[in-house]
Amino acid sequence: MKHKIAPLSFIGIGGWAYQRFEADSNLAGGPEHVNFGLSKDGEQLGISTAAGMLIDGIPFGPQAVGLSQGRLPDGTTNIVGFPGTASPGDPNYLLLTNVVVNEALSHSDPPFEDAIELLNLTASPVNLGGWYLSDAKHDLKKYQIPPGTSLPGNGFKVFYEYQLYDTNTGFGFSLNSARGDEIYLAQTTVADALTGYRAQVSFGAAENGVSFGRYVTSLGESHFVAMSQRTFGSDNPDTVEQFRTGTGLANSAPKVGPIVISEIMYHPPDIGGTNDDTLNEFIELRNITAINQPLHHPVFQTNAWKLMKGVSFPFSPATSIPANGFLLVVSFDPGNTTQSNAFRTRYNVPANTAIVGPWSGKLDNGGESVELYKPDAPQVAPDPDAGFVPYVLADKVDYSDAAPWPGADGDGQSLQRVRVSEYGNDPINWIAATPTAGTQGSSPDSDADGMDDAWEQSFFHTLARDGTGDFDGDGLTDLQEFQAGTDPTVASSLLRLSVVRMSPPMLQFDAVANKSYAVEYKNALNAASWTLLQAVPAGTARSVQISDPSSAPISRFYRVRTP
Repeated sequence: MKHKIAPLSFIGIGGWAYQRFEADSNLAGGPEHVNFGLSKDGEQLGISTAAGMLIDGIPFGPQAVGLSQGRLPDGTTNIVGFPGTASPGDPNYLLLTNVVVNEALSHSDPPFEDAIELLNLTASPVNLGGWYLSDAKHDLKKYQIPPGTSLPGNGFKVFYEYQLYDTNTGFGFSLNSARGDEIYLAQTTVADALTGYRAQVSFGAAENGVSFGRYVTSLGESHFVAMSQRTFGSDNPDTVEQFRTGTGLANSAPKVGPIVISEIMYHPPDIGGTNDDTLNEFIELRNITAINQPLHHPVFQTNAWKLMKGVSFPFSPATSIPANGFLLVVSFDPGNTTQSNAFRTRYNVPANTAIVGPWSGKLDNGGESVELYKPDAPQVAPDPDAGFVPYVLADKVDYSDAAPWPGADGDGQSLQRVRVSEYGNDPINWIAATPTAGTQGSSPDSDADGMDDAWEQSFFHTLARDGTGDFDGDGLTDLQEFQAGTDPTVASSLLRLSVVRMSPPMLQFDAVANKSYAVEYKNALNAASWTLLQAVPAGTARSVQISDPSSAPISRFYRVRTP
C-alpha cells in the first residue's frame, strides 16, 4: 500500500462519480496528490479499502506519450486508449467517427427557434433511436431520441427546440445564447446504457439569428464557428412551423468581419539577441467593409469591443476603424510620443492609421490565441441574467511558431492574413512576410479583380486582364493561377492533381515554393463535406506524392487546395 487517501475525502455519484488524483509524488500539493508516480514502462494500479481489501485494480503496459488509457462506461473491463479525449475527473469517452453535430442555433426569436443539426459522415444510415442529446457532460441523458429515428447516409437530421425542451415539465434542455453552451450526442446500447462514444461541440455567446456550424480546416480540424448563413433547410420562414420543416443542408462558409485580425507581429528580433523586444509587438485589425465601423454596440454605446486571451485590451467606445482601414494595438502607451514615433518610423506606419494601447500581457513567442470580441445587447428581465452583457467572438487566431504555421519567429517577419474575407483561424490563410503595419499586406489590387497589381504587371505588363481569361490555355483562369502561385503564361505551370497509381491510390501534384496545401476526398460528390487526407506544409518547389492507404470504396473523389 503506497498512499492513504486523506480523511473526509468523498466521491460523487452519476455524472460526478469521478475523482482525480495527481500521481506526482507531491503530497505538499494537496489531498488530491499521491506519494508515487506512474511508470511509463507499465505496472499495476489498484484501490483498496482502509483494511487493505482490494476494490479494483488494473495492470497497464508501456505507455505512449500523451495518450491516456482507461475504461469506457459501457460495463466492460477492457482498457482502451483515448487519443485526444483525455478526461481527468470526468467520464471517459471516445468521439463518434460516423456522426457529428453539424450546426446549432442558440439565439432565436420567432419565426425561428433553437435547433441542432446532426450530420452522417458515412454512406450508411445510422439508427439514432435511443441515443441522447444534452447540454451537460455530467448529465448526458436529457433528451432521448425517439425509437426508429434514422440518420440517412451523408444526410442530416434536425432537432428543434419544441422537441428538445418541454416547457410544461421542464424536462430536456435549451441552449444558452448569452454565455455559450455545449452540445453532446451520446450513443447507447439497446439496454439504454451509455457506450462512452459521443459527439460534442462547444460555442460562445451568439448573435440573434446567427448559427454555429462545423468548419473543417486545412489541417482536418473541426472548428465550430459562427456561420455566414443558416442552413437548416427552411431558413427564410414566415412562421416557426415553417422553420421546423427544414431537414438540414450543407453548411455555409464561416461568418467573417466586419473587423478581422489581419496581421500579428508576435516576436520581433530580440534585443541583443537574447531579450524580447515587446515594445515592437503589434496586432493589426482591419475593417473589411466600405463603411466606418465604431468599436461599440450600435445601441448600448458604452459597451465596447475588446481583445482577449493572449493579450487583453478593452477598446474605448469612441474608437472606430474607417472604411477599409486599419487599427494597430500595441504593448506601450501611444501617449508616449517618443516610443510612438519610433514605432511608426520602424514600420513606416501611415499617419492616418491610429495606434491604441497598452495591452495587458504579452504575445507568446511559441504561439497562443488572439481573440477579438464584440458586445451584444444586455440581457433583460425576466431573464435571470438580466443586465449581463454577452460578448460575441468576432475573430480568432490560434497562431504557432511551428509548422504548418508560416515561420515568423524572431526573424523580423510578421504573420499576415492572405484573404481577409475568408476564415482566419487556419494556417493555410497566413503567410510570413516583411511587416506592413497599418497598410495592405499584399500588393494593392487597384482594379479589384482579385489579382495583385504587381503580379499582373510582372506577367502581363498591363492591368487590363480581369482574371476570367486563360492566357496560357491550360484550363485555369488567370485568377486561379494567381491564387495557386503558378505562372499564368506557361501552360505546363498549373495546380493539377493526378492519380499516378490506382491500388492503393497514389496522388501527385506540383507544389510551388512557400505555398501550403490540403489534399481532401469525398466518397460521393453529394456528400456534405470534404475530408482531409493530408496537409502539405509550405516548402520549396517540388513534386508531391500522397498515398491513400485506406481501403477506399469503389469510387473516391479527390481535390487539392491552397490559399
